[in-house]
Amino acid sequence: MRILMTGITGLVGAGFATNLLRSNPDYTIVSLCRGFGNKSGLERTKDTIKEQCEMDDKQDAEELLSRIEIVEGTLEDFPASEMSAKGPYDTFFHCAASVNLGKDPDKKTYNTNFYGTQSALSLAKQLGLKTFHYVGTAYVAGKCSGVVMEDSMPATEWNNSYEISKYDSEKLVRESGFDYTIYRPSIIVGRLSDGVIRKPLAFYRILEFLARVKINGCKKAGLPLNGPFSTKLRIAAGMSDKIYFVPQDYVQQTIAKLFVLPVCNKTYHLTGMSPVSTQMIAIAVCEALKTTGLGIVDNVENPSKEEKLVQRMLDDLLPYFKSNITFDNSNVIEALGKEVLDWKLDLDFLRKMVYAYYKENNPELL
Repeated sequence: MRILMTGITGLVGAGFATNLLRSNPDYTIVSLCRGFGNKSGLERTKDTIKEQCEMDDKQDAEELLSRIEIVEGTLEDFPASEMSAKGPYDTFFHCAASVNLGKDPDKKTYNTNFYGTQSALSLAKQLGLKTFHYVGTAYVAGKCSGVVMEDSMPATEWNNSYEISKYDSEKLVRESGFDYTIYRPSIIVGRLSDGVIRKPLAFYRILEFLARVKINGCKKAGLPLNGPFSTKLRIAAGMSDKIYFVPQDYVQQTIAKLFVLPVCNKTYHLTGMSPVSTQMIAIAVCEALKTTGLGIVDNVENPSKEEKLVQRMLDDLLPYFKSNITFDNSNVIEALGKEVLDWKLDLDFLRKMVYAYYKENNPELL
Protein backbone atom coordinates (compact mmCIF):
# COMPACT_ATOMS: atom_id res chain seq x y z
CA MET A 1 0.00 0.00 0.00
CA ARG A 2 1.19 3.51 -0.86
CA ILE A 3 -0.14 6.24 1.42
CA LEU A 4 -0.27 9.97 0.79
CA MET A 5 0.07 11.78 4.09
CA THR A 6 0.39 15.15 5.83
CA GLY A 7 1.80 15.84 9.30
CA ILE A 8 4.55 13.24 9.56
CA THR A 9 6.67 15.31 11.98
CA GLY A 10 3.78 15.96 14.39
CA LEU A 11 3.24 14.20 17.69
CA VAL A 12 0.52 11.96 16.23
CA GLY A 13 1.91 11.72 12.70
CA ALA A 14 5.38 10.42 13.54
CA GLY A 15 4.06 7.83 15.98
CA PHE A 16 1.44 6.67 13.50
CA ALA A 17 3.95 6.41 10.63
CA THR A 18 6.52 4.40 12.58
CA ASN A 19 3.91 2.04 14.04
CA LEU A 20 2.23 1.50 10.68
CA LEU A 21 5.41 0.91 8.68
CA ARG A 22 6.86 -1.33 11.37
CA SER A 23 3.78 -3.58 11.27
CA ASN A 24 3.36 -3.53 7.49
CA PRO A 25 6.66 -4.04 5.61
CA ASP A 26 4.97 -3.63 2.20
CA TYR A 27 3.65 -0.11 3.02
CA THR A 28 5.23 3.14 1.84
CA ILE A 29 4.42 6.75 2.72
CA VAL A 30 4.71 10.00 0.78
CA SER A 31 4.23 12.94 3.13
CA LEU A 32 3.96 16.69 2.80
CA CYS A 33 6.42 18.41 5.14
CA ARG A 34 7.54 22.02 5.41
CA GLY A 35 11.02 23.22 6.09
CA PHE A 36 11.60 25.18 9.28
CA GLY A 37 14.55 27.30 10.33
CA ASN A 38 17.61 26.02 8.55
CA LYS A 39 16.20 22.51 8.04
CA SER A 40 14.33 21.21 5.00
CA GLY A 41 11.20 19.11 5.33
CA LEU A 42 13.25 16.01 4.55
CA GLU A 43 15.81 16.81 7.25
CA ARG A 44 13.08 17.45 9.80
CA THR A 45 11.42 14.16 8.90
CA LYS A 46 14.66 12.21 9.28
CA ASP A 47 15.34 13.78 12.68
CA THR A 48 11.78 13.17 13.87
CA ILE A 49 11.59 9.54 12.78
CA LYS A 50 14.96 8.81 14.40
CA GLU A 51 13.80 10.48 17.62
CA GLN A 52 10.53 8.52 17.57
CA CYS A 53 12.37 5.23 17.02
CA GLU A 54 14.74 6.00 19.90
CA MET A 55 11.74 6.70 22.10
CA ASP A 56 10.19 3.40 21.00
CA ASP A 57 13.53 1.69 21.85
CA LYS A 58 13.79 0.48 18.26
CA GLN A 59 16.80 0.49 15.94
CA ASP A 60 14.88 0.53 12.67
CA ALA A 61 14.87 4.23 11.75
CA GLU A 62 16.90 3.80 8.56
CA GLU A 63 14.71 0.98 7.32
CA LEU A 64 11.54 2.96 8.00
CA LEU A 65 12.98 6.08 6.37
CA SER A 66 13.75 4.04 3.25
CA ARG A 67 9.96 3.72 2.81
CA ILE A 68 9.20 7.42 3.37
CA GLU A 69 9.34 10.11 0.69
CA ILE A 70 8.90 13.82 1.37
CA VAL A 71 7.30 16.58 -0.67
CA GLU A 72 8.40 20.01 0.53
CA GLY A 73 5.50 22.38 1.13
CA THR A 74 2.79 23.65 3.49
CA LEU A 75 -0.95 23.40 3.94
CA GLU A 76 -1.19 27.10 3.07
CA ASP A 77 0.69 26.62 -0.21
CA PHE A 78 -0.35 23.10 -1.08
CA PRO A 79 2.02 21.51 -3.65
CA ALA A 80 -0.65 19.34 -5.30
CA SER A 81 1.24 18.71 -8.54
CA GLU A 82 4.42 17.53 -6.77
CA MET A 83 2.41 15.25 -4.50
CA SER A 84 0.44 13.89 -7.42
CA ALA A 85 3.62 13.12 -9.37
CA LYS A 86 4.78 10.64 -6.73
CA GLY A 87 1.64 8.50 -7.07
CA PRO A 88 -0.30 6.39 -7.62
CA TYR A 89 -1.65 6.07 -4.08
CA ASP A 90 -4.11 3.85 -2.29
CA THR A 91 -5.43 6.30 0.30
CA PHE A 92 -4.88 9.68 1.97
CA PHE A 93 -4.04 10.21 5.67
CA HIS A 94 -4.51 13.88 6.62
CA CYS A 95 -2.95 14.63 10.00
CA ALA A 96 -1.31 18.08 9.76
CA ALA A 97 -2.93 21.02 11.54
CA SER A 98 -2.21 24.22 13.39
CA VAL A 99 -2.81 23.52 17.09
CA ASN A 100 -3.25 27.06 18.37
CA LEU A 101 -5.84 27.18 21.14
CA GLY A 102 -5.60 30.94 21.62
CA LYS A 103 -7.18 33.90 19.91
CA ASP A 104 -7.18 33.86 16.12
CA PRO A 105 -7.90 37.45 15.01
CA ASP A 106 -6.50 36.97 11.51
CA LYS A 107 -8.11 33.49 11.18
CA LYS A 108 -4.70 32.00 10.46
CA THR A 109 -5.39 28.87 12.51
CA TYR A 110 -8.85 28.46 11.02
CA ASN A 111 -7.68 29.01 7.45
CA THR A 112 -4.70 26.65 7.79
CA ASN A 113 -6.83 23.83 9.11
CA PHE A 114 -9.97 24.32 7.03
CA TYR A 115 -8.41 25.17 3.67
CA GLY A 116 -5.62 22.64 4.24
CA THR A 117 -8.28 19.94 4.59
CA GLN A 118 -10.09 21.31 1.56
CA SER A 119 -6.87 21.09 -0.48
CA ALA A 120 -6.18 17.55 0.71
CA LEU A 121 -9.69 16.43 -0.25
CA SER A 122 -9.39 18.15 -3.63
CA LEU A 123 -6.13 16.34 -4.36
CA ALA A 124 -7.58 13.01 -3.23
CA LYS A 125 -10.47 13.52 -5.65
CA GLN A 126 -8.09 14.50 -8.45
CA LEU A 127 -6.10 11.31 -7.84
CA GLY A 128 -9.21 9.16 -7.94
CA LEU A 129 -8.81 7.87 -4.39
CA LYS A 130 -11.75 6.12 -2.77
CA THR A 131 -10.87 6.52 0.91
CA PHE A 132 -9.74 9.35 3.19
CA HIS A 133 -8.42 9.26 6.76
CA TYR A 134 -8.64 12.39 8.89
CA VAL A 135 -7.20 13.20 12.32
CA GLY A 136 -9.46 15.65 14.10
CA THR A 137 -10.00 16.26 17.80
CA ALA A 138 -12.48 15.07 20.40
CA TYR A 139 -13.05 18.73 21.17
CA VAL A 140 -15.13 19.31 18.06
CA ALA A 141 -17.65 18.73 20.86
CA GLY A 142 -16.93 22.30 21.95
CA LYS A 143 -19.04 23.41 24.90
CA CYS A 144 -21.28 20.36 24.92
CA SER A 145 -22.22 18.67 28.19
CA GLY A 146 -23.00 15.01 28.86
CA VAL A 147 -22.26 11.99 26.67
CA VAL A 148 -20.92 12.67 23.16
CA MET A 149 -21.13 9.74 20.74
CA GLU A 150 -18.39 9.08 18.22
CA ASP A 151 -20.35 9.50 15.02
CA SER A 152 -22.21 12.60 16.22
CA MET A 153 -21.42 16.32 15.87
CA PRO A 154 -23.72 17.96 18.44
CA ALA A 155 -21.76 21.15 19.20
CA THR A 156 -23.22 24.59 18.56
CA GLU A 157 -20.67 26.57 20.61
CA TRP A 158 -16.91 26.24 20.84
CA ASN A 159 -14.07 27.50 23.04
CA ASN A 160 -11.75 28.74 20.29
CA SER A 161 -11.02 29.02 16.59
CA TYR A 162 -9.08 25.74 16.61
CA GLU A 163 -12.16 23.77 17.67
CA ILE A 164 -14.32 25.49 15.05
CA SER A 165 -11.73 24.84 12.34
CA LYS A 166 -11.62 21.14 13.19
CA TYR A 167 -15.42 20.93 13.36
CA ASP A 168 -15.83 22.54 9.94
CA SER A 169 -12.99 20.44 8.51
CA GLU A 170 -14.59 17.25 9.80
CA LYS A 171 -17.86 18.29 8.14
CA LEU A 172 -15.94 18.69 4.86
CA VAL A 173 -14.66 15.13 5.17
CA ARG A 174 -18.10 13.74 6.03
CA GLU A 175 -19.72 15.49 3.08
CA SER A 176 -16.90 14.86 0.60
CA GLY A 177 -18.24 11.67 -0.96
CA PHE A 178 -15.19 9.66 0.14
CA ASP A 179 -15.41 6.63 2.37
CA TYR A 180 -13.74 8.02 5.48
CA THR A 181 -12.27 7.18 8.86
CA ILE A 182 -12.07 10.00 11.40
CA TYR A 183 -9.84 9.83 14.48
CA ARG A 184 -10.57 12.13 17.43
CA PRO A 185 -7.80 12.30 20.07
CA SER A 186 -8.33 14.26 23.28
CA ILE A 187 -5.49 15.89 25.28
CA ILE A 188 -2.36 13.91 24.39
CA VAL A 189 0.16 13.41 27.20
CA GLY A 190 3.15 11.15 27.85
CA ARG A 191 3.25 7.42 27.28
CA LEU A 192 1.59 5.08 29.73
CA SER A 193 4.72 3.34 31.02
CA ASP A 194 6.69 6.35 32.29
CA GLY A 195 4.89 9.55 31.29
CA VAL A 196 7.59 10.58 28.81
CA ILE A 197 6.42 12.54 25.75
CA ARG A 198 8.31 13.27 22.54
CA LYS A 199 6.79 16.67 21.83
CA PRO A 200 5.02 18.43 24.74
CA LEU A 201 1.95 20.37 23.60
CA ALA A 202 -1.05 22.23 25.05
CA PHE A 203 -1.40 21.11 28.70
CA TYR A 204 2.37 21.17 29.19
CA ARG A 205 2.32 24.97 29.00
CA ILE A 206 0.72 24.89 32.45
CA LEU A 207 3.62 22.84 33.81
CA GLU A 208 6.07 25.22 32.16
CA PHE A 209 4.36 28.27 33.64
CA LEU A 210 4.12 26.84 37.18
CA ALA A 211 7.82 25.99 37.03
CA ARG A 212 8.49 29.63 36.21
CA VAL A 213 6.34 30.73 39.14
CA LYS A 214 8.41 28.64 41.52
CA ILE A 215 11.75 29.69 40.02
CA ASN A 216 10.87 33.39 40.27
CA GLY A 217 9.47 33.00 43.78
CA CYS A 218 12.49 31.09 45.05
CA LYS A 219 14.92 33.60 43.57
CA LYS A 220 13.08 36.54 45.16
CA ALA A 221 13.03 34.80 48.55
CA GLY A 222 16.60 33.47 48.30
CA LEU A 223 15.40 29.87 48.54
CA PRO A 224 16.97 26.82 46.83
CA LEU A 225 15.13 25.95 43.64
CA ASN A 226 14.75 22.30 44.60
CA GLY A 227 13.47 22.98 48.10
CA PRO A 228 10.00 23.53 49.59
CA PHE A 229 8.05 26.51 48.29
CA SER A 230 4.86 28.14 49.48
CA THR A 231 2.58 30.23 47.29
CA LYS A 232 -0.78 31.99 47.54
CA LEU A 233 -1.39 31.75 43.80
CA ARG A 234 -4.98 31.03 42.78
CA ILE A 235 -5.95 29.71 39.34
CA ALA A 236 -9.53 29.90 38.08
CA ALA A 237 -9.65 26.44 36.52
CA GLY A 238 -12.72 24.86 38.09
CA MET A 239 -12.89 21.36 39.57
CA SER A 240 -13.80 19.00 36.73
CA ASP A 241 -13.40 15.22 36.96
CA LYS A 242 -13.70 14.82 33.19
CA ILE A 243 -10.28 15.87 31.91
CA TYR A 244 -9.51 13.41 29.13
CA PHE A 245 -5.76 12.96 29.05
CA VAL A 246 -4.71 10.17 26.68
CA PRO A 247 -1.22 8.58 26.43
CA GLN A 248 0.60 9.25 23.18
CA ASP A 249 1.48 5.57 22.69
CA TYR A 250 -2.19 4.57 22.92
CA VAL A 251 -3.11 7.18 20.31
CA GLN A 252 -0.44 6.26 17.76
CA GLN A 253 -0.84 2.50 18.19
CA THR A 254 -4.63 2.61 18.04
CA ILE A 255 -4.72 4.79 14.92
CA ALA A 256 -2.28 2.41 13.22
CA LYS A 257 -4.54 -0.56 14.10
CA LEU A 258 -7.72 1.18 12.96
CA PHE A 259 -6.10 2.41 9.75
CA VAL A 260 -5.73 -1.10 8.30
CA LEU A 261 -9.39 -2.00 8.92
CA PRO A 262 -12.01 -1.54 6.17
CA VAL A 263 -12.95 2.13 5.79
CA CYS A 264 -16.67 2.39 6.56
CA ASN A 265 -17.48 5.99 7.52
CA LYS A 266 -16.71 5.58 11.21
CA THR A 267 -15.43 8.06 13.77
CA TYR A 268 -13.28 6.93 16.70
CA HIS A 269 -12.78 8.72 20.03
CA LEU A 270 -9.16 8.27 21.12
CA THR A 271 -9.85 9.48 24.62
CA GLY A 272 -9.71 6.43 26.82
CA MET A 273 -12.30 5.87 29.53
CA SER A 274 -10.46 7.09 32.64
CA PRO A 275 -10.54 10.89 32.74
CA VAL A 276 -8.58 12.56 35.53
CA SER A 277 -9.63 15.41 37.80
CA THR A 278 -8.35 18.91 38.36
CA GLN A 279 -7.59 17.94 41.95
CA MET A 280 -5.45 14.98 40.88
CA ILE A 281 -3.43 17.17 38.52
CA ALA A 282 -2.89 19.80 41.23
CA ILE A 283 -1.67 17.15 43.68
CA ALA A 284 0.81 15.71 41.15
CA VAL A 285 2.21 19.13 40.19
CA CYS A 286 2.50 20.38 43.78
CA GLU A 287 4.26 17.19 44.87
CA ALA A 288 6.78 17.41 42.02
CA LEU A 289 7.50 21.09 42.69
CA LYS A 290 7.41 20.64 46.51
CA THR A 291 4.88 23.46 46.56
CA THR A 292 2.04 24.20 48.96
CA GLY A 293 -0.70 26.80 48.89
CA LEU A 294 -1.68 26.63 45.22
CA GLY A 295 -5.41 27.24 44.95
CA ILE A 296 -7.63 25.87 42.16
CA VAL A 297 -10.93 27.75 42.30
CA ASP A 298 -13.94 28.58 40.14
CA ASN A 299 -13.31 32.33 40.26
CA VAL A 300 -10.48 34.49 41.57
CA GLU A 301 -11.78 37.45 43.58
CA ASN A 302 -9.55 40.56 43.64
CA PRO A 303 -6.74 38.91 41.68
CA SER A 304 -3.16 39.93 42.31
CA LYS A 305 -0.87 41.12 39.53
CA GLU A 306 0.64 37.63 39.32
CA GLU A 307 -2.79 35.99 39.20
CA LYS A 308 -3.89 38.28 36.39
CA LEU A 309 -0.76 37.27 34.47
CA VAL A 310 -1.51 33.57 35.06
CA GLN A 311 -5.06 33.90 33.76
CA ARG A 312 -3.86 35.81 30.70
CA MET A 313 -1.13 33.28 29.91
CA LEU A 314 -3.25 30.18 30.48
CA ASP A 315 -6.71 31.44 29.54
CA ASP A 316 -6.94 29.39 26.33
CA LEU A 317 -6.26 26.12 28.18
CA LEU A 318 -8.52 26.58 31.19
CA PRO A 319 -11.84 25.70 29.46
CA TYR A 320 -10.57 22.11 29.16
CA PHE A 321 -10.37 21.99 32.96
CA LYS A 322 -14.05 22.88 33.30
CA SER A 323 -15.40 20.40 30.76
CA ASN A 324 -18.41 18.22 31.58
CA ILE A 325 -18.19 15.98 28.50
CA THR A 326 -18.11 12.18 28.65
CA PHE A 327 -16.66 10.72 25.45
CA ASP A 328 -18.21 7.47 24.24
CA ASN A 329 -15.81 4.79 22.91
CA SER A 330 -18.26 2.26 21.44
CA ASN A 331 -16.79 2.31 17.92
CA VAL A 332 -13.25 1.70 19.21
CA ILE A 333 -14.45 -1.23 21.32
CA GLU A 334 -16.45 -2.70 18.44
CA ALA A 335 -13.47 -2.44 16.08
CA LEU A 336 -10.63 -3.57 18.35
CA GLY A 337 -12.23 -5.22 21.38
CA LYS A 338 -12.51 -4.10 25.01
CA GLU A 339 -8.92 -5.09 25.72
CA VAL A 340 -7.60 -2.10 23.74
CA LEU A 341 -8.96 0.06 26.57
CA ASP A 342 -7.54 -2.10 29.33
CA TRP A 343 -5.56 0.77 30.86
CA LYS A 344 -6.32 3.52 33.35
CA LEU A 345 -4.91 6.94 34.11
CA ASP A 346 -4.70 7.73 37.82
CA LEU A 347 -2.75 9.83 40.30
CA ASP A 348 0.30 7.57 40.05
CA PHE A 349 0.40 8.08 36.27
CA LEU A 350 0.07 11.85 36.67
CA ARG A 351 2.96 11.83 39.13
CA LYS A 352 5.12 9.98 36.57
CA MET A 353 4.04 12.28 33.76
CA VAL A 354 4.70 15.51 35.65
CA TYR A 355 8.03 14.26 37.03
CA ALA A 356 9.15 13.14 33.56
CA TYR A 357 8.42 16.60 32.16
CA TYR A 358 10.31 18.44 34.89
CA LYS A 359 13.21 16.00 34.77
CA GLU A 360 13.64 16.82 31.08
CA ASN A 361 12.92 20.54 31.18
CA ASN A 362 13.54 21.82 34.73
CA PRO A 363 15.83 19.34 36.50
CA GLU A 364 17.03 22.12 38.79
CA LEU A 365 13.63 22.01 40.53
CA LEU A 366 13.78 18.32 41.46
